[in-house]
Amino acid sequence: MSNDLFNEGHAGLFRGATAIDTATYLAVLESSDSTWTPDPDNDSLLDQAGFDEIDVASYSRQTISSVSITADDGDNTVSIDCGDVAFGSLEAGQTVKSVIVARDDGGNLVPVLRIDTDSGGLLPRALGGGAFTLTIAAAGLLVGQKST
Repeated sequence: MSNDLFNEGHAGLFRGATAIDTATYLAVLESSDSTWTPDPDNDSLLDQAGFDEIDVASYSRQTISSVSITADDGDNTVSIDCGDVAFGSLEAGQTVKSVIVARDDGGNLVPVLRIDTDSGGLLPRALGGGAFTLTIAAAGLLVGQKST
């Protein structure tokens, strides 16, 4: 399993109208039924063959909130952080394959980051009526470091 960054979504983080602290960014749950093969060139989730989002009655996409951007000159990093994302209690019926952070571009979902890892036991995860929360690491959602 891997984590993926997407070119257009990543570039959008830095543009004025689509910057992460200006535009609306969502957390989206990909279903294990999805057969989509992510590609860095994907500019939208809506037209990707095989992409399948979680489909249970209590699920809805969640807005990324409490965004902060920090530059640390000491270790030459820039980090984007946000609050944990709580999806609430999602009834049984699907298994989460990945979490995708995407920009809500007028109904079009421009993917930025796809988190597809079972590190720490988060994914894949079968829904079963319990709370589903994406806990953001202390280091932040995205951390970039200057190469030396």
